[in-house]
Amino acid sequence: MAHTNAAYDLDLFSPQRKPRLVEMKNTKKAEEDSRRRAHRQSVLNLLIYLAVAAVAVALVGYFITCNVRLTEMNKTLSDKQAQLSALESEGVRLKSEVMSKTSAERVNAYVQENGLYPVNGSQVYYIAATEEDQVIVAEKEAGWLEKAWDAVVDFFS
Repeated sequence: MAHTNAAYDLDLFSPQRKPRLVEMKNTKKAEEDSRRRAHRQSVLNLLIYLAVAAVAVALVGYFITCNVRLTEMNKTLSDKQAQLSALESEGVRLKSEVMSKTSAERVNAYVQENGLYPVNGSQVYYIAATEEDQVIVAEKEAGWLEKAWDAVVDFFS
C-alpha cells in the first residue's frame, strides 16, 4: 500500500494479482462437435437461403401472372367496349330507320293505297250490359305452417 497525500488511494481498487489467461487445447471430441455444429449451421443457412430464394421466385412469378391477367382483362374490356359502341350505333341507326318507316305520312299513304279509310260515326255500335259485372277473388291457399297449426288444433279439439 502506497502512502500518498491524495484524498483517495486508487491503489486499493486495483486487483492484487493479475489474472493469467491460459489457452486450453481443444480435445478431439470438442473439435468434432464444433465441426458438426459448423456443418449443421452451413446446411441450415443453405436451406434458409434456398427457402428465401424460392419465396422470392414465387412472388415474382405471382406478380408476372397478375400482370398478364390484368393485361388480358384490359384487352377483353376494350374489345367489349368497342363491341358495345358498335351495337349502340347500330341501335341508333335501326331506331332512325324505324322512325322513318313509321312516320305519319307513310302510314297514311299505306292506308289509302290499301283502301282503308278513317272510322265514321255510323260504324260504331255500343253494347249495353244488363247485369252488373261480378268479380270473384279466389281464396288464398294456406301455407304449410298454417296447415300444420290447424292439424294440431283439430287434434286437440
